[in-house]
Amino acid sequence: VGAMHAAKKIMKWLAEVLLIIVVGLVFITLHSLYYSYGMMIFGEHSAAATEMFWESEKLWGSIYTVAVIVIAVSTQIVRSFKRV
Repeated sequence: VGAMHAAKKIMKWLAEVLLIIVVGLVFITLHSLYYSYGMMIFGEHSAAATEMFWESEKLWGSIYTVAVIVIAVSTQIVRSFKRV
């Protein structure tokens, strides 16, 4: 029973972290779309806008994902030491 409970807690924690990452990536994507393709109003070409979008998406998406994982794991480690 104890191992099953611990496994459920870990799965719930992973699902919560994954949800946070997905929601954040959706907002990053919307932001990148707005600023990349919004520049087409001022004469930016579609190819340049697409290139700018993917560069921005890769950069901010990877930084955000790594930051969330580091914060989540470090918080979990600190919590485990506080329980002892």
